Amino acid sequence: MDVVYGGIYLYEPPKASTSEQAAILVASGSEQSGMRPFLIVSRDLVNKNKPTAVGVPLSTKTNKANSYRIYVPAGELINEVGVAYEFKDSVALCDHIRVLDLSQIRRRIGRISDNGIVSVGNGIAFVFDLR
Repeated sequence: MDVVYGGIYLYEPPKASTSEQAAILVASGSEQSGMRPFLIVSRDLVNKNKPTAVGVPLSTKTNKANSYRIYVPAGELINEVGVAYEFKDSVALCDHIRVLDLSQIRRRIGRISDNGIVSVGNGIAFVFDLR
């Protein structure tokens, strides 16, 4: 599946992997397992012809919002045409950024607005101390 920067996809992390990438692809520790929406934050040029992309999980637990867990109102999350998915006010968990195995993406459900992606980018910059 091709993914695009700013797209939101339902992703289900593998429960186990025998690949060399197992440590970065399998949910463990405090990560939530099971299907959830992820926002693609890697550039299209980086994503092209690759089996992985970089994403940030979205949570509906808005009380988690802070300077690096970015509150994203439902109005900034735009449904994919023809997809019945109800977006709610969310938080982009920029401190849970991860490499996604594209074979585990179930479907595209929407995209984030231009304002939303800038805010998430600022959260990622905070996490990695990019100036």
